Amino acid sequence: MRDLNKDKLLLYMHLPKTGGSSFTQAIIENCPNIIHYHTIQTAPQLSQELVKADALCGHFSYGIHQLTDRPYQYVTMLRHPVERTLSYFYFKYKNPEYDIFYNKDLTFEEYVLNSNYDLEYCNLQARMIMGEIANPYPNFKKVQAHLFKHFTFVGLTEQYDISLFLFMHKMNWKPKYYPKVNVTPNRPPAELSLSSEAIQSVLQKNEIDIKLYEYVCREFIDHVLDLSSEQEQQLRAYLRASRN
Repeated sequence: MRDLNKDKLLLYMHLPKTGGSSFTQAIIENCPNIIHYHTIQTAPQLSQELVKADALCGHFSYGIHQLTDRPYQYVTMLRHPVERTLSYFYFKYKNPEYDIFYNKDLTFEEYVLNSNYDLEYCNLQARMIMGEIANPYPNFKKVQAHLFKHFTFVGLTEQYDISLFLFMHKMNWKPKYYPKVNVTPNRPPAELSLSSEAIQSVLQKNEIDIKLYEYVCREFIDHVLDLSSEQEQQLRAYLRASRN
């Protein structure tokens, strides 16, 4: 991960169901002028708002920087595709608060085995990172190179606390713990809710996302191992505080 520059426009690409609502809280408290993507109606309006913004957060794909002439930096979080897909399914289709999509009869197996749903979740993380949202099977090598070139920080939902610490440290923000919010309700653990057929389907349909996730995991581990002794002590203290 390259160094973050607090003077650049921060573009936080919130990939669905990766813990982004919690991650956004750190940005809100440290960026006086933040824009939430879902509140903007048109591209010209967003372009105008970005002139003075400190950060843009939301479910947008790569390429949003084309709406501004300012220097920018992308950051994001990844999640294991099986966990992300399961969380997405229960959030959208098993949440009574989502009247439009709520479907008490739809099972997870039916969801992942029906090709009609493929565009919702197949390699969605890679597609958003590439800015190729309509392409369910992007080329992994291109995605890998693109991520390395254009993203200055990539965290992991499964390592949320460490990711948050590393991000705030790189931004020269005072480390503070932000608990997870917007957690999907009534979502059973993957090992209790997935048949072997469903698991294989998710793995097969998310082959690029899985390779991308594994690549980021290796980079993440290397980054943690590269911390100085002082930084390691700060991280340990942060993790102890986060558990209290």
